[in-house]
Amino acid sequence: MGGSMRDDAKKNELRPILLEHNVFIVWKSEYNLGIPIIDEHHRGIVTTINTLYFGMQYNYAREMLAPVIDMMNDYTRIHFHIEEAVLEKVKFPGLEKHRDLHNDLTVKLHEAGRNSTLDKDPHQFMDFLKNWWINHICHEDLIFRDYLVSLGKK
Repeated sequence: MGGSMRDDAKKNELRPILLEHNVFIVWKSEYNLGIPIIDEHHRGIVTTINTLYFGMQYNYAREMLAPVIDMMNDYTRIHFHIEEAVLEKVKFPGLEKHRDLHNDLTVKLHEAGRNSTLDKDPHQFMDFLKNWWINHICHEDLIFRDYLVSLGKK
């Protein structure tokens, strides 16, 4: 037993300190819509949110803010286009309402990014992303998942 404290100390040295913090959103299977490309996009959005959250924990979110905003702008432009194309293909009856939600989110995304940049406050952008995740992806997108299930397309 003569080396066990030393071994424990060595293990603690090797454990990266950065792994001690949790991510903001842990992906769960119930977030899957059953549309592989859309599910991949949503996981990418979660990764981006978690990246900003990580930066906030280590006080370098201000440096990350502009690239994260750019990523979200690019990502959502592609994501919304593909998601709407899928909904059109399956003749989702709520497509126009969903498209309007996407247009509204795009405007709010730009506003949140601009305001966070001007105020140099990544928390504002994080609040927007959190609300988007909760209100749109975890609520509105599940409506069309249920529609697809009803069609037997899942």
